[in-house]
Amino acid sequence: KATVSVLNCVGGGGACAWPEMGSLFKARDWWSTRCGENEEFDKNCMVVGNLDNDQSGGDKIAVGSLQGVIRVYQPRQKGYKADDLLLEQELDGPCMQLALGKFMSTNNNNCLAVLQPKKLVVCTLQKSGGPRAEGQNDPLGRQYTLTRQYEQLLDRVAYNFVHGPFGGAVKDNICVQTLDGQLNFFEQEKFYFTRFLSNPGGSERSFMIPGNLCYLPTIDAFVTNSSTFEVECYKYSTFVSSSGSEQKESTEGRKLRPDWSVNIGEDIVDIRIARFSRANVPVISSDIVVLADRTLFILKENGEIRLQKRLEYFPTCVLPYVKRKEDQTHNLLVGTHAASMMIYNDHKLVWSAKTNVPPVALGVVTLAKLDGFIALISEDGSLSCNYLGTDPASQPTQLMDSVRELNYEDMDEEHKHLQQLIRQAVTAGKAEPEEQLHLAYECPSQLDSNNIGEGGKCCTVRLYVGYSGKDDVENLVVTVNVPQPFELAQTSITVDRIEGGANPQMIPLTFMLSADPVLASLTPTSLQAEVMCCYSTPNGEPLTARCSFFLPMSLAGSVIPPVKNPNFKITLETNLAPPPLQLLFDDVTAGPGETSMNALSFQYTNSTDVTVLVSKNANRYRVQASHFESLWLLTAELVRRLKIYYSSQGGEALKIKYFDALPFPNYYQVIDAHFAARMELAEVHQKLSEKAHQFRSIQKRLLVRFKDRNPSPLHNLDVLFEETYRELLSVSEVVDQKQQQLTRASNQLVCATHLILLLTQYRFEMKKDDIKIFMHYLTPIVVDSQSQGWEECTDAAMTHLLRNALAKTYKEAMSMPQPLQLPPDTAKLKKHISLVCDRLSKGGSLKNDKVPPPKDK
Repeated sequence: KATVSVLNCVGGGGACAWPEMGSLFKARDWWSTRCGENEEFDKNCMVVGNLDNDQSGGDKIAVGSLQGVIRVYQPRQKGYKADDLLLEQELDGPCMQLALGKFMSTNNNNCLAVLQPKKLVVCTLQKSGGPRAEGQNDPLGRQYTLTRQYEQLLDRVAYNFVHGPFGGAVKDNICVQTLDGQLNFFEQEKFYFTRFLSNPGGSERSFMIPGNLCYLPTIDAFVTNSSTFEVECYKYSTFVSSSGSEQKESTEGRKLRPDWSVNIGEDIVDIRIARFSRANVPVISSDIVVLADRTLFILKENGEIRLQKRLEYFPTCVLPYVKRKEDQTHNLLVGTHAASMMIYNDHKLVWSAKTNVPPVALGVVTLAKLDGFIALISEDGSLSCNYLGTDPASQPTQLMDSVRELNYEDMDEEHKHLQQLIRQAVTAGKAEPEEQLHLAYECPSQLDSNNIGEGGKCCTVRLYVGYSGKDDVENLVVTVNVPQPFELAQTSITVDRIEGGANPQMIPLTFMLSADPVLASLTPTSLQAEVMCCYSTPNGEPLTARCSFFLPMSLAGSVIPPVKNPNFKITLETNLAPPPLQLLFDDVTAGPGETSMNALSFQYTNSTDVTVLVSKNANRYRVQASHFESLWLLTAELVRRLKIYYSSQGGEALKIKYFDALPFPNYYQVIDAHFAARMELAEVHQKLSEKAHQFRSIQKRLLVRFKDRNPSPLHNLDVLFEETYRELLSVSEVVDQKQQQLTRASNQLVCATHLILLLTQYRFEMKKDDIKIFMHYLTPIVVDSQSQGWEECTDAAMTHLLRNALAKTYKEAMSMPQPLQLPPDTAKLKKHISLVCDRLSKGGSLKNDKVPPPKDK
């Protein structure tokens, strides 16, 4: 039995499958085929109707691809048959749009108009075989030919066209729009006139890209959209009378102006004419249906917005259709990118159906004497005829003779097993792919013999990149993060191809001291370089691989004879006997320089020095330097090398402690110096802005004097101009100096913050997870910007800690945070840092996010 299509039944408050429910109903395929291979189609590629003027009035489906192939189908039964294809013909150009209308002046037959880039072709579909009785299987009776009646050549590349009885004509005229906004009007076989939608030479409006075009017969007007997200309406009489728009560059005559325009504010997908809204009282009036990216607009004929409905999906096409022939209103069929169809009656969504492919064009056809089939085609040529409804069950449900009793013990055991599998899956997380990129490196402990860097120092690290999969990986991007003051000739390297399963590819990375004298004068912040490789698997999944390594310490400086520099010092204690310093720093002491068993002095590339002293009896290490920031790098290297040494020896685990008070006074001096450098730079920036404004004002006055036919005396304005120019150059040099000063202050702050974090970890015996969390609050990453700086960001982070994890009372937790703005001084920041460290010393935990409860009165 034939299944009833609900397309003709939807409209009066029937059941609705909302899109949020995932579409309860699915459009059923009655007939489907594939139009060619590797062909593309768009929203104007399909037309349905009585193409061959058959007396029985049967509908045919014509589709034209952008590859220039036109096909005509007439499905007669469920499922595709070979004789359903009436015609397949390749044209001499792409098929940009198809339309069916009465385009011949000699008869009233339906003709097929095909738009190509440089011409418009009007042809007819004719049956070449003899008459065939109903139900007779005669292949020769199904032979069709496409006869070309006439064609109109175009001077410009076409975009789309529209047809209708322009100016009250009896038959259909055609208007073709080109890519540059030219409208060509044709009255059947005759060319009528051309107009341009805008004239850059004689109008303030400029045409950018063509838009949708449709004809409104009730007021004899054309509706289109512009690149400024506006819907515009032009009367046909306006086109006829605007003689000044015949040429694009014309500046004479009457210009073309829209009768009205409405700003939609979104990119417009399609524009159609229908009687959609039941709120219309006049029977002869029509609605303008504008389908935008996320909104459906219904406009009146005068441009007033009658209805606006927000869409929860991205539409692809729209089709107004009449539910029944005697109806005066239309339903609206909307296709979506999510492969579904939405049917609207008035402003309500009354049906939603899932489709196999996202439709780009829709049509309602009558096939096999059944009304209400929906013809849809996708962009890759999947053509199908569908109906809305359900298929009858092929196997009815049968009652069981006996009902099996439920075993609750087995159900309980199965439930426990499933819960265990869920826990394992949640705990394991997403598994790493087996086929992935692997990074390995060879980092020498000594410098290169052929030094080419600044001061004759450079180090080449060999990076090996390999892929464990079978396929090749292309377009890899290797990014290297180099610590200051070192540099790499190229920090971002593109690798064209890595062969799967082959030997790893070697990439040499040569590190050297920065050639910039300002950067070269900075204290090294770290010896750790990080490498990250971004790539896509053959399946298109983006992945990353990373590794890090430590550069040789000899790149940051050299060993010098022991010196006394007790300006700043810290003392670390361990639980194990200290090894000889020559053994710990064998890569550095192997070069020139003198050292002893208990003392080692190291001079950085910026000529600052630091010394480490060892006390064998007390298991203590004292690090002292002439500058506070110089303590950081050697202390970090000492701790790292001690951990490596004792882990290789085995035995008792190494414990490091710091018993002295944290050097906050020295740290706060570094913070004050950085903040002062920021304030000085902001002050000279303001002065530079004032001088630049003064310079521009004098320039304008001089230009006015020079352009005047009878100029007035300069009154030493030229002298003021030269003096202002000199002051502008002088202030620019000061800005450069202050910027260099800020760069050095930022470098000192980075080193000092790293040192405070290290000492805090060993002073309060913090675990690795806690110190990682604390490092995100008291961050050693210093970014100097005019809007937000390190001081205000760190102050906000410390305040957040005091209000949450380290809050003592309910009042502290409920205090309002301060706005993130530049403070007048650093007093609050230093106070908050001291409070945080004080509460950490009393056992405070950074993982506790619970707010203290209010006290009962």
